Amino acid sequence: MNIPGLTAYTRTRRTARRDSRRQRREVREQRLGLLARESAPPAAPPSWRAGRGGRALAVLWCAQFLWFVVRPGVEERTGTTPGDWISLGWATMFATWMACRLGMWRVSAGHSGVWIRRFWTVRFLPWQQLSRVDMRRDGLLEFFDGHRQPMAGLYGPAWLNRILGRPDTGQETADVLTVMARHPRLRPVTDPDRRLRGTPFVVWSPLALGVVALAGLLP
Repeated sequence: MNIPGLTAYTRTRRTARRDSRRQRREVREQRLGLLARESAPPAAPPSWRAGRGGRALAVLWCAQFLWFVVRPGVEERTGTTPGDWISLGWATMFATWMACRLGMWRVSAGHSGVWIRRFWTVRFLPWQQLSRVDMRRDGLLEFFDGHRQPMAGLYGPAWLNRILGRPDTGQETADVLTVMARHPRLRPVTDPDRRLRGTPFVVWSPLALGVVALAGLLP
């Protein structure tokens, strides 16, 4: 059904959103140009990781998982089947992944590209395949490499930073990585070592499963 007033309103809103996106892109391009002119290559490979807020959220997530999931499952041992323990194990793996995404994420940049710490591996993105890095509304960094769009990090969203009066560190990180992708002269001269890149999150899974198993064995 074509309602003239509603159709005109929808078209106006669509045009306004398109103009707003174009304006944000233009502002960012100006900011990236200024950053490229004023920046120098870092003396050492930079690395970005979760802050105190992310680590605090990870601790709270683990605490609520132990209290609301593990504790009831361990206390109700009567009638528990092997399938129940398998389900609890998978839930523990998911909780481990979520806790690591909140409080243990890491992104490192080097001369060859960017290393993103993930659950099963530390993923490597060469600079040649990286066009830009954007900061999403949910606080995640989105990497555009022409084929896939992996996401990493977890910053405070821009709208929350504006309310709290805090700097938008996620957008700053995205800008730095984008400038490095576009300008080879601004990249580090060396690659980060294994310690700086970190290890996959899965290495913490045995510890989490061990905690659940110990809770099940205790009287």
